Amino acid sequence: MKTLLPGSFWPSVYKWTTSGTWPPATAESASLLIERCSWHGLLPLLFAETDLPPLVEQARAAASGWRRILGMRADWFHEAILAVCALLADEPAILIKGADYAHRLYPSGFLRPMEDIDILVLADRIDATCERLTGAGLVRLPEFGAARDPAHHERVFSLGKVLVEVHQSFIQRPRHRIDYDGIWRRRVPAEIGGRRAFRLDDVDALIYQALTISLGQFHVGFIRYVDLWLLLRQGAGIALAAAERSREWQTTRALYGALSMGCRLFPEFRTDDVSAAMEHALPAATRRFVDRWVLPRPSELQRITRPSRALQLWRKAFLMDTPRRRLAFALSHAVATVRSRRSE
Repeated sequence: MKTLLPGSFWPSVYKWTTSGTWPPATAESASLLIERCSWHGLLPLLFAETDLPPLVEQARAAASGWRRILGMRADWFHEAILAVCALLADEPAILIKGADYAHRLYPSGFLRPMEDIDILVLADRIDATCERLTGAGLVRLPEFGAARDPAHHERVFSLGKVLVEVHQSFIQRPRHRIDYDGIWRRRVPAEIGGRRAFRLDDVDALIYQALTISLGQFHVGFIRYVDLWLLLRQGAGIALAAAERSREWQTTRALYGALSMGCRLFPEFRTDDVSAAMEHALPAATRRFVDRWVLPRPSELQRITRPSRALQLWRKAFLMDTPRRRLAFALSHAVATVRSRRSE
């Protein structure tokens, strides 16, 4: 675990989620850490840790039943990923987020819990892909509002106990200028349990991870920052390369925000490469604006409830790189909503 995580990891997690000073001084505060780790997707990492204070070890032992439950969930997701890869063996589908990271970045899939399986497919193949999944017994879940528009970025299915999200894009296309043709050209072959698959190129994966963190307005499980930490370690200069590509994609605010939050949470994030990437991504005045007016305050991270809707909309707007992008997204969302109502 010491080679997997930043050295400050558990003290920082405890500080940012409880406002306490490491190590926990009471059984109650140690139990609170267990509760917070559950919300942040960190319990598997905590169960695998071999160097914990006595009170935390005791609290972990009291919650040992979760280890079995998490192990069962990891098995379900592993089998579901293999099934999806088998169903789409002749499609150039790309495993994204946890479906990729759990097997590539972590020593064991158990350490990276998932809420769903995400795959990216070609936009002109999404209907055929969805028909194949439903033909194989997956159940498409109902959609509401703008999500009912055929151009919506994802469609959701259930495969037994597991959700499968099929993406034709990372996010609504008007919000950024992501080069999907380049993504498909750069995709990397992968293999999971003997099944053929593809994953994102390392730089594309880093930008997308930052984008997913920003989509949650940075109020996301800390497991997302562990993913980010491990992606940053995939190669020298990867953060600066991501900053350059993010300017082409108009995702610079998302990338900067995720890197800045990573540096706030864990000091080890601030390497020369990350510092150079943050400076390259945005001008100094914009960096100050994002840090002061967009990123969450420490007190917000200590709550497991989402921020207000107004604050979410503020962040969503100012995490798009240009006013033109904000206007285009607002208009596209309105059009998609009208289409969905007409189809009811």
